[in-house]
This record gives sequence, structure tokens and C-alpha cells, in this order.
Amino acid sequence: MGSRDEFRRTDIEILAKRVGGRCSNPGCRRLTSGPNSDPARAISIGVAAHISAASAGGPRYEPALSPEERGSLSNAIWLCHNCSTLVDRDVGRFTADVLRDWRTQAEANAQLELEGVPQSAA
Repeated sequence: MGSRDEFRRTDIEILAKRVGGRCSNPGCRRLTSGPNSDPARAISIGVAAHISAASAGGPRYEPALSPEERGSLSNAIWLCHNCSTLVDRDVGRFTADVLRDWRTQAEANAQLELEGVPQSAA
């Protein structure tokens, strides 16, 4: 089995923040982090998912991508665990273009929310 081109921890944190900690699937938009019963901990159900798989044979794998491109933010989308599984199990429906559109839309929504623009006004 080949190596996987993973994301850096700092990039994962940036990815989650760029979408306001919400799933990028426009039909979901679930909050992906919150409090744990232990006041010193938090729960996260979010995942930095690869748009093009991290290794050969994975969902939407693009062999033309370099290892650096495969592990970069441009190949990443923030999803809840449920949506991450969903997009990897139906690659015919959830193409790389669909996932890139989701990411763009989620970042635009987070920007509007950050600026205090009501979603109905957008």
C-alpha cells in the first residue's frame, strides 16, 4: 500500500475556521465542535477530508497531483464525519467539482456570517 499525503495540523485548524466550524455540505451545515462534559475538553465531529484522495485507489484520486498538492488546503474540505463518509461512498454523485463548489459556498457563507450579514439578505 502506498503512502498517504496528509494535511498538516495547522492547515486542518485553518480549514475548520474558514467555514466557521460547520460542515461544508450545504444540505448539512452541522456545527462540528462543542463542549465535552469535562470542562477542560471539547468534542469535535469535524474532519479535514481530501477532495482528491490522499493515496492511489481512494475516492476521486487524481494521479496528476503532486504529493504537496494532495496534502494542501486547495485539496481539502471541512465536513462532519457523516458527510465525509457519504461523499467517499458515492463518488459518482459527489465529484471533485461538487466538493470544491461546497467549499467555496461554505467559505462565502462563513464570511457573510462573520460580517453579520443575515443569510436571507445574501
